[in-house]
Amino acid sequence: MSASKGRSKLDPGSDAPREIELKLELASGTAEDLLAHPLLDKARPLPKQSGQLHAVYFDTDDHALHGEGISLRIRRRNGKAIQTIKAEGPHKGIAMDRSEWETPVDGDLDLTAAAGTPLEKLIADEALQARIKPAFTVETVRKAFEAKFDDAVIEVALDRAKASGGGKAITFSEVELELRQGRAGVLFALARSLSEVAPLRLSTVAKSERGYRLLDEDSLSPARAEKVKLSKDATCAEAFQIIARSCLAQMVQNETLVRLTQAPDALHQMRVGLRRLRAAMSLFRPQLLTDSESDKIRDDLRWAGQALGAARDLDVFIERLRSMDDQPNPSQMEEIERRRAEAYRDLLESLESRRFMDVILETAAWIEAGTWTTPGKGRKSACRRPAREFAEAELSRRFKRIRKLAKHLRDVGDEERHELRIRIKKLRYGTEFFASLFTSGKAQKRRNALSSLLEELQENLGDLNDLAVGGSLAMYLPEISPKRLERQREKLLDRSEAALSALSKADPFWE
Repeated sequence: MSASKGRSKLDPGSDAPREIELKLELASGTAEDLLAHPLLDKARPLPKQSGQLHAVYFDTDDHALHGEGISLRIRRRNGKAIQTIKAEGPHKGIAMDRSEWETPVDGDLDLTAAAGTPLEKLIADEALQARIKPAFTVETVRKAFEAKFDDAVIEVALDRAKASGGGKAITFSEVELELRQGRAGVLFALARSLSEVAPLRLSTVAKSERGYRLLDEDSLSPARAEKVKLSKDATCAEAFQIIARSCLAQMVQNETLVRLTQAPDALHQMRVGLRRLRAAMSLFRPQLLTDSESDKIRDDLRWAGQALGAARDLDVFIERLRSMDDQPNPSQMEEIERRRAEAYRDLLESLESRRFMDVILETAAWIEAGTWTTPGKGRKSACRRPAREFAEAELSRRFKRIRKLAKHLRDVGDEERHELRIRIKKLRYGTEFFASLFTSGKAQKRRNALSSLLEELQENLGDLNDLAVGGSLAMYLPEISPKRLERQREKLLDRSEAALSALSKADPFWE
């Protein structure tokens, strides 16, 4: 059996030791600035955790362990070897919450130490076990400290590392904040403090993940929204934190891909993560987020959304043009592509800016330990309110408002129809956020029907808004007669009215 390190436990009912860790990317050449921070200047050095670290990660050729959220490595330092098995927790948030088992070894794998770990089930397949072999290496130069911050004990590691595999290599610098004692939210408060002296970017990429990306470029695919899992007895505060973590994690994971690849799908999913987060804040605002700090975060995220807007709009516009039978001439397409390249340069400049990094870091800290989480006037009872009860009331209120506005779809202006689309989008996200609270067969059937209608309406109303707004790029569209535009508009209105009629008869899944 493995000899495990002691760890703080998020789940008191679990026997598995936990590793609760926050990763931050550090710009090259700024480590000395970080070391000059008063907290690190006074922190206790940890020579036994510092120095040259050589790690070999193991997996099968088809990455069976990685596919199950398990990493297996042997790390050597000063002639000693430690085997580590890690397994992802149930929620993939910003802070890495993983089970971890460590065993001293003589240099070779000791798979008997997998007993009682998630790896045990996998290696019960002897054929799979025989295929486990070295996959990639990570060389690290580490400076480690023990810091005390806000009644917590945190291990701070400054790493300069190089991952090598598949004939390729990548170097990177990062800061790891690992909770030894105290609340997980303190990790984010410490990160904010450290960011005052050096630019730090929130990261969800483990060292092992960097190695796998070298072996398989397809692993750089965009991160889509994961299903939110709420316990039946979750409070409002617990529900919002789980939802907000999921949304921000989606945004941060895709930000990494945008900077690496400039892929349109990565930017789209990054924007989806941001919009989901803003929708969650809107849903919970009357109940929980009534303080000035929450207002500031809301404004900051609006600015971040605007920074993503121009490049994404051009991606959508180009996709629309390429789907047309009658496309613009080559010189027009060349101009549009030039403008897209310019928009992506501006986007990358924004993502590399200190302001953008700070917004993301401050948002993460706010989700974990913002003012809204502390007892205040009327806040204590709001935080403790059952999430299911809140979801029933909030979804009902929004559903009722949408059905009322929908009765006058043709009588209102373009701006009011756009507002209706935003309301529909927020309700759609809400049905996804709270789905795990209503799991009966009837509720699932009703939710699927409702989600389908909301998605159809969001798309139709979005197309109507595109026709109404036009935009600065309209000159590049093939000329379309006014009669044809009006026919398109009427067709979209007819579709929207039909979907809204069906929506008015739909049964809420939360009742």
